[in-house]
Amino acid sequence: MSLRLAAALGVLGSLIGLAAGPAHATASNKELEARANEMDARLQAVERSSQTLVLTQQQIEAARAELRSLRGQIEEARHDLDTLRQQQRDLYADLDRRLLLLEHGAAPVAGASGPAVAGSAVPGVTGTPPSEADIRSQDEEIVYGDAFAALKAARYEDAIRGFQLYLTKYPDGPRADNAGYWLGEAQYVQRDYPAALKSFQSVLDRFPDSRKAADAMLKVGFSQYELKAFRNARATLEKVASSYPGTEAARLASERLARMDVERR
Repeated sequence: MSLRLAAALGVLGSLIGLAAGPAHATASNKELEARANEMDARLQAVERSSQTLVLTQQQIEAARAELRSLRGQIEEARHDLDTLRQQQRDLYADLDRRLLLLEHGAAPVAGASGPAVAGSAVPGVTGTPPSEADIRSQDEEIVYGDAFAALKAARYEDAIRGFQLYLTKYPDGPRADNAGYWLGEAQYVQRDYPAALKSFQSVLDRFPDSRKAADAMLKVGFSQYELKAFRNARATLEKVASSYPGTEAARLASERLARMDVERR
């Protein structure tokens, strides 16, 4: 068949189609429009599915970060618990010795409480009473321990009050940096991001050499991110990555920066 003949047949077919009348053309247009609407609906469904996947990934990353934070809390809690148990054992052993001596009508001998002198806390028994420093040290341990126990039990409001009490009574105490950091953690979990940001920043300002400094700086960046101060968050997280290379804090900072890059697209 020649090209001219094929072209002629094509034109003839078109004419026949036109001769079929406007009803056929209208039906074809409606079918095309229906297909277009169906395709548009499918595209919208895919877009919603993609958004759901992104949100799910973000939630997974947040859960992983929270899990790592909880593991750090567990490690510190174990250390504090071991210390507290040893202190309790020493206290009970000393108390048993004192009670035994009282039952036998004897005076305590020199030992954990120091040399026996007049003025014991137990009437009629000689011995060294607790010093003001000892009492202060014991109270400091109790206040911190109670707050940390509340945090481990997810009693965040109690933990916040406990750490605030510690920082009020012992602003320069041996656990002041830890108290400030865990105060920020409790506030962060409660989604009180302005308060958390203030607490974490206070740790950096007052204890720049603390072992909690890297984590505190990381959480400053996270808090800024939650407050949508994205420029500040990026600067802080970049500082974490450069100031503490090779640390868990630096790795988490890099992950959040990569996530922020994806969100900007």
